[in-house]
This record gives sequence, structure tokens and C-alpha cells, in this order.
Amino acid sequence: MVTLAIDPGPTACGAVLYDPAARRVLWSSKAASVSSLCRGIGTVVAPWGVSGVSPSLVLIERVQSYGIAGASLLLTSESVGRLWQACQASGVPHLLVPRRLVCTSLDVSGGGEDAQVRRACIDRVGAPGLKRAPGATYGVTSHAWQALGLAVAYHEAPLTLRARMDEEGAT
Repeated sequence: MVTLAIDPGPTACGAVLYDPAARRVLWSSKAASVSSLCRGIGTVVAPWGVSGVSPSLVLIERVQSYGIAGASLLLTSESVGRLWQACQASGVPHLLVPRRLVCTSLDVSGGGEDAQVRRACIDRVGAPGLKRAPGATYGVTSHAWQALGLAVAYHEAPLTLRARMDEEGAT
């Protein structure tokens, strides 16, 4: 079950195409445009350029305000809406997963800072490695780590937590 995981942003998203069976990142982008991701959902002709690979599940980090409602948050929620709509139109199964459940699954505390999520991904999937000897997370940078954290958290969550993700993420 190849998974496209997306950390949405107001104009660009962190995104990874992750194979949980192989525990390997197939493609990543720290700044994928919302438009290209929307066009790519449900088709093998997509921005990730991995021949013949189409995601069978899309995970999108759900935006939560915690009392802060700035322009960036509102624009990000619009991006989430566009991605959700593209998933609906393509018929690809999808979930909107709250970050707090991602952090719980990754056993990350203290608000789930980005560096903690990155460390948890490396601990579970493997180090990036080098160009001459790429590791399982080679090429993952910046916001793509948050997207990978979402994929890893979902696929490696204990059954009770995964059920909560499925329940809260259902759209």
C-alpha cells in the first residue's frame, strides 16, 4: 500500500511517497505545489515521477488552530480543502490526521517540534545516507520530514491509536 503523505502549507506542501512494506521513501518534496499534488492524486502521471506508482492511500495532516487564526493558517486550511477535494474526485482513500495523533504515535512530546519528528523518522525508517550510498530516507528534507512522520505514524501506530486516526480522519 504505497502512501502519499502531505504536510500542507499555505502555498507549498511537504510530501512523501512512502512504501510501508519496504519501509522506504520513494519520492519526497519539501515544496510540492498544491496544484501538482492535486493533479497527481489518482494517476500514475504525477509530480513524483516514480514509474507506475500510484498511491493507494493519501494522508493529509489536518490543520488545527489551538486558538491561533492567522492568514497562514487560513490559507493552509484552503490547501487542505483542495487536496481533500482531489482525493474525493479521484476515489483514492484518504484521511485527514491531526498532528497530535501523529506525535502520539511517534512518541514525540513537547508539542512535536519538527526536529523531534525528524529524529523519530530516522529511528524508525533509517538514516538518509549519502548520494553514493542512499539510505531509506535519502532526499527527505525540510517539510517532507513532517509528511514522512505522518506516514510512519499511521502505518506503525498501535491498533487502538490507528483506529482513532481512522475515526478522526474519516471525511
